[in-house]
This record gives sequence, C-alpha cells and structure tokens, in this order.
Amino acid sequence: MTRAWGRHDRAASRPPQSDDPIEAITAILQVLARPLRLRIVLDILDRDATAAELADRLDVAYATLAQHLRHLRVAGLVHRHRAGNHVYYTATPPAAAVVRVILAEVLGTADGPAPVIRAQPRQ
Repeated sequence: MTRAWGRHDRAASRPPQSDDPIEAITAILQVLARPLRLRIVLDILDRDATAAELADRLDVAYATLAQHLRHLRVAGLVHRHRAGNHVYYTATPPAAAVVRVILAEVLGTADGPAPVIRAQPRQ
C-alpha cells in the first residue's frame, strides 16, 4: 500500500513540465516545503558541502539526507559535482533565488539566512 505522502513527494520532486512560471514556482515550493530540504538549501546557499558534512551539521542520518538530496537534485534545486574522491552539493541559481526572496520577505533580509535558521538542526 502506497502512503499518501509518498505519492505527493514523487510528484513534487519532478522537474516542472510546463512553461508557466507559476507552475514552475509551485513545483519549487512543493519540494522546499519539507523543513529538512529547506535547511539543506539554506546550508549550501553560499558554500559547497559533502553529504557527510551536511548530515553532521544538520544532525540527520546520512540515509535520510541522501533521500532528500535526491529530491532536491531531481527538482533541479541542488547540483552535485565531484572533486577528487568527494561529491559536493551546492544550491542551483533558481533555488538560491527563491530562498533569498523568501528570506527577504519573511525575515526582511536578502543577505542570506539568519544565524538562527542556519544553526537549527532538524528536531
């Protein structure tokens, strides 16, 4: 039996299929609606990080983080690149733009996440 959130997650993680900007923004917001995914993007807005670094900083299991990174990658919000033996993740320009607009509107700052947001691990 498939759980409702599972079907929702798979649909939200697909790249937008329409040229309609509202649908594209909605797809991005659906993926970022999970608190851990938003925390991941906030953490890698201005710096690259490996999955192990992210798991440590966000205090989550590596397997859990890997699942969320996959959703973010499929949606085009996170890019990964290899440097030597390490795979680094960084926020794509569309993800960074959406998050910066949200921060500017909600927190009144476009400089990036407030330290309180960046420092909070998943509860």
